[in-house]
Amino acid sequence: MANKIRAELLEHLIEQERQLLEPSVRQSCNMLDRLLSEDFYEISANGLIFDKKHVISRLPDEKVPQFYNQAFKGRMLSEQLVQLTYHAAYRRSVKCQLNYSVRMSLWRFEDDLWRLVFHQGTPCAEFKLSLDD
Repeated sequence: MANKIRAELLEHLIEQERQLLEPSVRQSCNMLDRLLSEDFYEISANGLIFDKKHVISRLPDEKVPQFYNQAFKGRMLSEQLVQLTYHAAYRRSVKCQLNYSVRMSLWRFEDDLWRLVFHQGTPCAEFKLSLDD
């Protein structure tokens, strides 16, 4: 299996990843349910583990942080599984300092949709933000 991902699939998955940061999506249990696989889980930057049920119960009421994500890379792990990696900077409000992390997501093709099955954020050193990415 070649690791090369088609450009249009990479763009589609980047768009879906970014949708998960949109207030309208984060506040919609239906949209979250559609984007997250039933066996989804996340390991947060502080080491906590969340499953789909927890995410859907938490996100609609959570204040959306300010996110900047860039330097996306993708590779095919199989015909139905894609790994995305990227850098993210975020803060809870404009008065807070930015937190920097490397992010990794696994997207699986199931029921004719690409759904997020795993996500992890790992703190990293500060990097230069590219607001054009």
